[in-house]
Amino acid sequence: MIPLVAIFGTVLFGCMALATDLSISTHLKRVVQNVTDAAALAGAKHLPITPNIGDEQAATADALAVVHNAFPWTPAGVGWANSLAASGCTGSQCSVTLCAGITSATPACTATATPLSGGPPFTVTINAPPLTAQVAAYNGDPHRIEVIVHQQTPAFFGSFVGAATNREGAQSIAYHFAAKQPFPFALYSRTLIGDGNSPEIVNGNLYASRYFAPQGSGHAAICAAPVSATQPGFIVLGSPQAPDPGYSNDGQNNNHNVPPGADPVANGVDCTQAGAGTVGMSASPANTAGCQAAYPGNNSGTPLVWDATDQACESNPPIAPPAVAAPPNLPVYSGAQTYCGASGQGLVGGVYQKGDYRCASGTSLTIDHPMAPGIYEIEAVSSSGCDVVMNSSTPTTLTGITFYLRNGAGICVNPPSGTTISQTPFDSGSGLPGDGRYDVLSDNVGNPTVTMNTAGGGSGTGTWNLTGVIWLPTGTVSIGNKDALVDSGQVIVNTWLDTSGYHPNPSISYNSDYAPPQTEVLQLSE
Repeated sequence: MIPLVAIFGTVLFGCMALATDLSISTHLKRVVQNVTDAAALAGAKHLPITPNIGDEQAATADALAVVHNAFPWTPAGVGWANSLAASGCTGSQCSVTLCAGITSATPACTATATPLSGGPPFTVTINAPPLTAQVAAYNGDPHRIEVIVHQQTPAFFGSFVGAATNREGAQSIAYHFAAKQPFPFALYSRTLIGDGNSPEIVNGNLYASRYFAPQGSGHAAICAAPVSATQPGFIVLGSPQAPDPGYSNDGQNNNHNVPPGADPVANGVDCTQAGAGTVGMSASPANTAGCQAAYPGNNSGTPLVWDATDQACESNPPIAPPAVAAPPNLPVYSGAQTYCGASGQGLVGGVYQKGDYRCASGTSLTIDHPMAPGIYEIEAVSSSGCDVVMNSSTPTTLTGITFYLRNGAGICVNPPSGTTISQTPFDSGSGLPGDGRYDVLSDNVGNPTVTMNTAGGGSGTGTWNLTGVIWLPTGTVSIGNKDALVDSGQVIVNTWLDTSGYHPNPSISYNSDYAPPQTEVLQLSE
């Protein structure tokens, strides 16, 4: 019994030693992970909309300072963090490895130091942008920073069975999407973008989660033209696209047999010269790195990748539209401010007043008089989808007017041939993010619609000229023959359907001053 007890006692003691050390090691690893998480977040906060090497250096210095607070070392001195960070910054990359109590490491030590008060040896590596992320697309992203710490600690009981030290390590990557960045797409559609027979040129980025489809008869062109001399237009597709897993055979390479059918996206196109059948962009991304310029910062957290099959940039999962920046004091109108415009209500001195427009049935507001500036709430009532009508009786200028479509309400705009109805959004002067941006927005319920359908006859085109944003992420914009929608701002819809024939197509020019600002994001991505 004595030999057996001795043998099993030794084994039991060894197991107890390893279990104890494992518990201590797990605790220490959690401590190290907390430090790298905090350091990465602190550093990422310094990365603005367009980071430069100075921003990367500031991020590196702040991350070093947070690690130093948890694992102090000497010497430090005044300005040590900035000096150490600067020593590892060249070109567009900052990479620093500090070795405290360790003479060599991988990567090589940028600087050496001594752990304070005889603390355990450790190394800390800061990469801004990341260099060794598990998600390869994070490497080189200037909106991310990587912090890695390895610490050596005594093995306590484990030393009795040959394990003298433990080595705890942690890696964190943080991501920052700076505040006040506008959503970067001139025309965004959750589903498809259809085009009439005349070439459609959009000045800015185009996004369609499924595909782009010029109208069949003329096999027309859709083209993402430059916003400026230094900012080309990109085309971005959602996922899945061929040959992605889950591809449903309706993407850009097989869009229900609607032309362009299997035509890939053309790159580096002069949109003014785009020929029939072209779905093209003025940008030439060519690879995943080139696609990042289409969505600077990318607050979706989903990197854009190059889709060689479609010759376009692709987001997987698909990009979601930003939350609407609500207009200030979005009104809740009283019963006295609820009108049936079809019955002549809401008119004061021959001018429509802002309020809640709803009738028991049919059209709630036919705009046949001037309108006072404000937010006009429109309830869904008409079975035809024409809860608001603009036509030949509508004044040609609507200044400071925002239509707020509720429960799937619709606007029908039918300016007669050769007539332009111009509209600007309501601006209360508050300076709040949603003020003065939206011509049309919805409560994101049902299928709100904007319909322009064969106005007036004649050979000319009726035009609705907007300055601002149409925000209908669950809605549809349909534009028929002899109609044109011209927007300087941004259009965000669920479906964009243009069947304008050979008449001038809709025209959208991206204007970031009106695009809703996206929410700031500061988060750990690894």
